[in-house]
Amino acid sequence: MKKKDALVKNKKMIVALVTLAALSLCTAIYLLALPSVTATIRKDRIEAIYNSLHINTDTYLLQTESVFGEKKVYPYDKGRSYSSSKTYIHADTVSATVDELKKSITDAGFKYIDEPYPGSTFKELHFKSDKGEYLRLNVSSKLRDDAIQNTALMKKELTDAVLNIDANAGPANVTVKVNLDDNNE
Repeated sequence: MKKKDALVKNKKMIVALVTLAALSLCTAIYLLALPSVTATIRKDRIEAIYNSLHINTDTYLLQTESVFGEKKVYPYDKGRSYSSSKTYIHADTVSATVDELKKSITDAGFKYIDEPYPGSTFKELHFKSDKGEYLRLNVSSKLRDDAIQNTALMKKELTDAVLNIDANAGPANVTVKVNLDDNNE
């Protein structure tokens, strides 16, 4: 009887150890996969926000995009995080572009918060959804931006002619930033 009891006890011990090992392995896989799954969910949510704006890709030419799901915190300020962004060129004036996109953004469920730099040579508008998502719209004159950048690249002084380029002149440079965490960028 003692051998039989010892054999049963050993089998139970082996089953317990195998079960514990399997649970440990499953937990490790889950913990390794969780950040990836969370980042995918966040990225899908950000893409859904961009899609809800219904930006016409026939009239808005996509220049660059940086859309990501993981939360990227500034190394020097843990209270701030980077926004995903998409940059376009639109063949219209700055004011017409702002009006068109402001309507698209509010139609998508975002509420206007503020314009931090009124009277500037560019427009920046901030919006927030009821879900706590933030959206920033930046629009400026591509003609003026290019003239200023070209002057800087050629290491020349900015002239009055460059500085006096109409800040409303089209085409427009457009950047739409989305942040699920904060509006501190």
